[in-house]
Amino acid sequence: MRRSLRIYLIGFGSASLIFVALGCWFYFSAANGKSDSNDKNSGVIYRDKEAVKKVLVREPLPSKFVNYKSIDTARLWNGIDSNSLMNVTQGASASEERADRKSYTFDFNVNLRVPLPVKDTQEIFSINQKLSKIVPEFDDMIKMGKVSGFYHKLYDLKAKRLQQFLTRLNAVPDRHNFYDCETILELVHPKTKRKVLFIQSDMDVVSDGSDGDRMPEYDQYIAESTNYQPFTSYGWKKQTDKPNPLLKRWEKKLSEEVNKLEQGKLSSSKVKVSKQNIETLKREIADMKARSFLIARADPFIVIPSWMRLYTNQNKFAPSVGDYAAIIFEGRILPVIIGDTGPTWKLGEASLRVAKELNPNATSYKRPVSDLKVSYLIFPQSADSPSAPDMDKWFDKVQSLLGEVGGLGDGVKLFRWPNYFNKKKQ
Repeated sequence: MRRSLRIYLIGFGSASLIFVALGCWFYFSAANGKSDSNDKNSGVIYRDKEAVKKVLVREPLPSKFVNYKSIDTARLWNGIDSNSLMNVTQGASASEERADRKSYTFDFNVNLRVPLPVKDTQEIFSINQKLSKIVPEFDDMIKMGKVSGFYHKLYDLKAKRLQQFLTRLNAVPDRHNFYDCETILELVHPKTKRKVLFIQSDMDVVSDGSDGDRMPEYDQYIAESTNYQPFTSYGWKKQTDKPNPLLKRWEKKLSEEVNKLEQGKLSSSKVKVSKQNIETLKREIADMKARSFLIARADPFIVIPSWMRLYTNQNKFAPSVGDYAAIIFEGRILPVIIGDTGPTWKLGEASLRVAKELNPNATSYKRPVSDLKVSYLIFPQSADSPSAPDMDKWFDKVQSLLGEVGGLGDGVKLFRWPNYFNKKKQ
């Protein structure tokens, strides 16, 4: 038994020594690891973080009136450069200045250059290089021609409109639309004495007009558009009992205006305007029931400023609604008539039908030709009695008029318009 006890004590003592040895080993290993870690970071110096607060120092408050004067240059949305001069001076008390209309004013000084008209053959033929080949005898006509007063009147009206709408900057024409006419010449053929009003311009698009006889229904865009106008200056007596496709809309407008007036809630000034609107709508409805008009998408026509036709009794070159004309662009010549009148300050407009023939990408909002490279040959006093468009008749008439100015050059043919409605049916 003693032997067994001795063996037990020896085993227990050995195990205890082993556990003590392991504990010491773990302790010294952890201590050495911590020491190594401290050795690695021994190069780092820890400091307290300094808080820096920025203090804005304002400029001193003024002790008296500040005399301020500055010039600011900017470019408006329409591309026009604007220079504004701000001039601040000392005035009287706020109550006094509030009552004085001169205390707070705007002075506008517009710097505008009116372009010189192109008038010699070299300049004109450099703009439209194929013009002399299309109408060979134009060379002599231009040499003997003169700049038309219509050119000077056009730019006079442009300048006056600019001044009139100067305080409404969104109504001021941009540079492109202001300079839309290169020249207007009054030409006479030396032998036949045929007169031609020659215009060099660009081309914008008009898309109005209606005719219940030929197009009794319109697409959704026209039916819902608030800007589309059913009228053109050129019109003729209706041939059928088919109503104008926009008649119902105009009758609805009239009914709404009458109801608004009858409610008795309008001010005296608005009552006057409402009565004027009612009278205008009644006249337009009567016109829509009695006459047909050109259709911009179907009929080839151009537009002239409304004031031009007022000079027919004073100027033998004055154009009139219904006069025949020819358009020359990029080696082509197209027959048209003057079908409408437009803004007094704008030149170079044609129907959507013409626009798409010159440029298939043209739309009501996208002009076919932006550069001043479109030549318009207007034959004053050539209009016939208004009637429904006849493409063959228009072709023959313009062909005859071109013959009176020497005819077309070799290999040049006048474009013949296909009938829009026959083409549509096919």
